[in-house]
Amino acid sequence: MAALIGPPIFAHLGHWYISLPVFMGPVLVLAIALKLQTWREGRPLADGSARRAGVKVTSVGECTTVAVVGSLDYPTLVDLEVKLGAVNSLGSELVLDLRDVTDADTESAWLLCDAVGRAYRSENVKALMGAAPALDAVRGAFVAEGISISISSGREP
Repeated sequence: MAALIGPPIFAHLGHWYISLPVFMGPVLVLAIALKLQTWREGRPLADGSARRAGVKVTSVGECTTVAVVGSLDYPTLVDLEVKLGAVNSLGSELVLDLRDVTDADTESAWLLCDAVGRAYRSENVKALMGAAPALDAVRGAFVAEGISISISSGREP
């Protein structure tokens, strides 16, 4: 009766025992590398500041303030657009605080204008900016879109 059952299932162990590390090894190495990179980006720097740019939204009465800290890159713009969509109100005023933006290119500036324009009318938007050269592209895009700009280096709007 045992002869009818055939060889044990462990006879096929040699097929996947060798190919599993060969094919799954690189996948596992990439997954570990991506997880470590994500973990490292999330850690704060030695001085306690955040590594990633942040978007902070505060609302007081009819005025919503959106502060952007760090580089104005694509992930920050996506986060900004999501938060602007959540607090969208055509009757309220938007204060866009860009004084702590460290870097912005021309494409990011126009994408920022598009995100703000979809959520608010330009006459209801006021932008606070520093005099940093990194924001020249943002200033040019805001002027072209008719968004009022207040250039200040202090913390009081």
